[in-house]
Amino acid sequence: GCRSPVRHARGPGYRLSKIHHIGIVVSDLPEALSSLGLTSDDVRETVYDPVQKNKLHFVYISANDLWLEFVEPTSEEASTWTFARKFGAGLHHLGFWTEDMDVSEGLHADRSGTFILGRYQIDVSSFGGAIRTFFVSAKGLIVEYVTSRGSLSK
Repeated sequence: GCRSPVRHARGPGYRLSKIHHIGIVVSDLPEALSSLGLTSDDVRETVYDPVQKNKLHFVYISANDLWLEFVEPTSEEASTWTFARKFGAGLHHLGFWTEDMDVSEGLHADRSGTFILGRYQIDVSSFGGAIRTFFVSAKGLIVEYVTSRGSLSK
């Protein structure tokens, strides 16, 4: 694969970290799990997000050292309701772990076609406990950056 650093407005040398999780919106969790050869026994944790009004179901895929986050809207006010209604299930976002949220957010500052979708704090034991997240849409690609809530930006 390509080993050159990602170039961006903040200067050369920044490397995108490995994908931490893949967010998949679902309207029917058992069907979505079954379509991937998974069952409810594979779900390690379910967390309700009261801000976005979604149930978050976490499955660890050890062969890839990453999480699948099944995002299930719980009401018409849920952040993913329209997506689930339109597609039933589908890839929603890529999640990257970051040690420096300021640098991650800076990647998208003043970038054409990019807008912030939200910043959230939630407890997810599967992700180590208290986390902070930053969602951004970059020309239609939704990216989430995740860090420990205790992590201070550098």
